[in-house]
Amino acid sequence: NTNCNLIFYVWVIIFATYIVAVALKKFDETTEHREDKMKKSYLMIALAAAFSFVLTGCGQMEDTMTVMEEAAPEEPMEEEVAEETVEVRVAVDDVHVVASGESLWKISGMASIYSDPFRWPLIYGRNDSIEDADLIYPDQELMIPRDLTRAKINAAIDHAKNRGAWTVGVVEESDTNYRASSM
Repeated sequence: NTNCNLIFYVWVIIFATYIVAVALKKFDETTEHREDKMKKSYLMIALAAAFSFVLTGCGQMEDTMTVMEEAAPEEPMEEEVAEETVEVRVAVDDVHVVASGESLWKISGMASIYSDPFRWPLIYGRNDSIEDADLIYPDQELMIPRDLTRAKINAAIDHAKNRGAWTVGVVEESDTNYRASSM
């Protein structure tokens, strides 16, 4: 965030200016008293900086998780509906064009897709054009599902880890059963 960077640099300049001012100023006090005074000053500057970051929201982390959690919607009261505006986000599938040498395992492991190769069944389940989960072709267009619940993700990972033996060119029964249950 640009505002956060600006606030950070302003506080660095304030702190550096204070240190130079303290170093140049001649104290008549004892060394021990001067060190106590400097520690208190540093603490006050640090607290003021932290407080300004909290007030401006610079210390907040953004939520990067795009998975929608399964939950039963609550029934809103009629008067609340009239006063509130609800923002609805619709997850839209992405399209991935298969390159030579790719597999569902490699595609789902890509950072731009899922960053987890064990999620390949999600792609297989969404694409009826894939007959054998172990055989995809260059230039094939695959839908990459984004409307995922935690349950769908867990089911896909479980299938990937427990599907059993497989052979290229043969449609395994476990894959057929997964696809049927994922729809």
